[in-house]
Amino acid sequence: MLRRISAGWALALAGFWWVLAGPVPEAWWVGILAVGFGLFLHTALGGRQPGRLRLSAIPAFIPWFILEAVRGGFDVARRSMAPSLPLAPGFLRYRIRLPHGPSRVFFVNCISLLPGTFSADLEGDALRVHVLAEAESGPSRLAVLEGKVGRLFGVDRLPDG
Repeated sequence: MLRRISAGWALALAGFWWVLAGPVPEAWWVGILAVGFGLFLHTALGGRQPGRLRLSAIPAFIPWFILEAVRGGFDVARRSMAPSLPLAPGFLRYRIRLPHGPSRVFFVNCISLLPGTFSADLEGDALRVHVLAEAESGPSRLAVLEGKVGRLFGVDRLPDG
């Protein structure tokens, strides 16, 4: 199983290098080093632990994330241009239900990449999130993101409690 994972990542990284450098033979001397370094980082950062990123789940996550980022960006721009729209900054407390590891780190960072939200503090399972509009950025949106990240990493969220 581990050989298949490494081969899949090697092919993905080589494909990415091909997109960047094209089919220029001279570029592949550096590409071999880049792919090797990428595989080393993948392994060093926990790529062989349970809860590793599943390549097959990326195509479902990326369009959803881009759509949410664009939608959130328009909302932030609209609120900044129209004083009549509510701008109620504040902090939400959210209990993270993803297990410790790469999926949790990715989730916390994704929150900060979406417009109008910022992961401000993490203490144990409690995450403090700064939001521009508390009503629209409630825990339900965070739970949806957490579920999508869980599927992306092939991990189940821990039960409430």
